[in-house]
Amino acid sequence: MSLKILSAIVVPPHLAVSGASKAAEKLSVALQAHDRIDIANMGMASRVPMDLSKPGERIEVRTSSPFAGLDSVLPNRAKTLFYQSSIPALIRHGSYDLVHIHNPIPALEMMRVARACVAKGVPYVVSTHGFVEIGNPAAFRRMDAARRLAWDLLIDRPVRYVVRNAAAICAISPVDLPIVRGFGFTGDDIAVIPYGVDRPTDWGAPTSADQDIHRKFGIPEREEDGGPVTAFFLANHTANKGLGVLLDAFVGLSMPFRLIVGGEKRDFVDCEAYQRRCGPGQTIHLTGNLVEAEVAAMFRRSDLFVFPTLADTFPNVILEAMAFGVPVVASRVGGIPHQVDDGCAVIVEPGDPQALRTAVEQLAADPERRARMGRHGRLRATQRFDWAAAAADTHRLYEAVIRRPAGAAVLRAA
Repeated sequence: MSLKILSAIVVPPHLAVSGASKAAEKLSVALQAHDRIDIANMGMASRVPMDLSKPGERIEVRTSSPFAGLDSVLPNRAKTLFYQSSIPALIRHGSYDLVHIHNPIPALEMMRVARACVAKGVPYVVSTHGFVEIGNPAAFRRMDAARRLAWDLLIDRPVRYVVRNAAAICAISPVDLPIVRGFGFTGDDIAVIPYGVDRPTDWGAPTSADQDIHRKFGIPEREEDGGPVTAFFLANHTANKGLGVLLDAFVGLSMPFRLIVGGEKRDFVDCEAYQRRCGPGQTIHLTGNLVEAEVAAMFRRSDLFVFPTLADTFPNVILEAMAFGVPVVASRVGGIPHQVDDGCAVIVEPGDPQALRTAVEQLAADPERRARMGRHGRLRATQRFDWAAAAADTHRLYEAVIRRPAGAAVLRAA
């Protein structure tokens, strides 16, 4: 059964790079093997080329903000919650069998997309990317009264509406199951469908093109004896990514190191201050945003991928590190323990710079272990995490929704 699907990717349009956007695009393009997929992405980032030989199109999305003109005085993290888009209008005027909603922020816009589906009588499926980050009651309890009220009105209530009225849920890892049940999903159509990962063809030693990229960021090529251990971190520098933990761990090391910090810079951490604290033989490279070729070059140059995130659902960057054969050091949060195993990663408790430092020290001193971990991680990534398999499972979930008897879905409006 071939269906007409709208892939609605709800992400802040100002993000230059978004893991949620990239993963949603990858899955949507893989789904072209089964269905007609129209992609409507609020963000300008991570646009994956569609298969033009198969039905489907990319629909440009108009976005707006009630705070237009206040860019100089209002930070992006405040504006993020209020962006609106033309996606609800696409649903109202379109003829889709089903809508697949990706990403919960901005939650008000996610709810507007869901309301348009409810009004049109079009079933929708929700992927759980980002649900670990927003489904953390401990973080909510630490907020003051004003922040709790804002969270309730701008994030929690809209997401609950969307989840309650969803026809089905695509959970990215088993960790997401109690979260969506806690948000009010009572249906039977819920499936754990992990994301996939691309198989890099040039995944081993740096290429000649890599050398130009490394020079661009002031990163020397490897020394004959290997030189100091090189670690790579890649994420938008938002508060939940653990950048402060990463830097606290590394500047406390007594050994030489080279740390490559990639991703869109934010004001949560004064990275330059950490650079000034580095000792002899210790270097921190701040690259800013990286395009895909630059990311690949950094993976091929690195001995470790270090990702001490404080809250994450299923970071695809960890799968990418594994696919490049790079050992991983990461936090025990969200779906990460379902991505890795002891053969390819060292898992530490979140928010613990000392535990992170110890893991890095141990791996830095054992290149043979790193090589074994890299080989195991690449095998695990390529065998377990496949976009084609994820698309096939997602299509089967779509079919289950469409084949449901008329009137079987009960809308649970707020």
